[in-house]
Amino acid sequence: MTQKKSNKNHAAEKECILAVDDSLDALEIVRRNLTSGGYRVVTACGVAEAIEILRVEPIDLVITDLKMPKTSGMDLVRHVRENFNDTEVMMITGYATIEGAVEAMKTGAEEYLSKPFTDDELFTAVKRALDKLHNRRIAKSRAVATPRTPRGFIGESGAMDGVYRAIAKASNSRATVLISGESGTGKELVARAIHYSGPRAAAPFIAVNCGGIPENLLESEMFGHIKGASTGAIETRAGFLEFSSRS
Repeated sequence: MTQKKSNKNHAAEKECILAVDDSLDALEIVRRNLTSGGYRVVTACGVAEAIEILRVEPIDLVITDLKMPKTSGMDLVRHVRENFNDTEVMMITGYATIEGAVEAMKTGAEEYLSKPFTDDELFTAVKRALDKLHNRRIAKSRAVATPRTPRGFIGESGAMDGVYRAIAKASNSRATVLISGESGTGKELVARAIHYSGPRAAAPFIAVNCGGIPENLLESEMFGHIKGASTGAIETRAGFLEFSSRS
C-alpha cells in the first residue's frame, strides 16, 4: 500500500506532455513510453484538438508530428510560441531534412527528432527540452524574487534586498513615507529612489535640509510669504510645501 502511494506521488510531480500525431499507432507508442517513464501524457490526433487541450490544461511540453492533415505541426509550433511562453515544443517527423530542422528551430521547436527513433533518443530529447524549461523558470523566478536595484544604489545582500523591496513598495503608494536613520545612512538617497521609481518621477524632487535653515526662517521657507510680511520679505515667495503640492 505504501509503495503504491509513493509511485502516485512521484508521477504527480512529473511534467505534463501533450503528444500530437495523426497516426494512432505512433501516438500510442509515444504515450506508452513516456507514461512508463513517469510522465503524465495527454494525446491529440490533430492540431485543432491540441489547441483546445492547450487552452484548458497546463502543458509543459508539446511533442508534435510535422505532417498532418489540414494543419501541420509547424503551425502548432508557431501557435505555442505565440501564446504559451511557459511551454516547450519538440518536433518529430518521418520526413527529416536539414531544412526542416532549421525551420522548426527558427519557428520555436527546442528539439527535432526523426522517425524511427529509439526509446533512449525519445527520453533524451524530452529531458533536454524539459531541462531548458526548468532553467528558464528558475531564471524567471530569480528575476521576480530579486528586486531591481534603484538608481544611485550599489550592493547586493539580504539586507539591501529588503531595502529595495521597501522602496519599490513605497514608490507605488500615495501614502506619506517616514524614513528614519542615523546621519549619513542615506535617507535622502532612499527618498530620491522612492520618488524616481514611482509614477511621480517626471515631477521635481525637492529636498529640504531643515537643520540648515535658521529657526526664524523655517516657517517662511516651508510655507512661503507675501511681500512685506516681515523684514526682508521684499517679494512674494512660495514655500517648499507649495512647490511640492504643485508636483
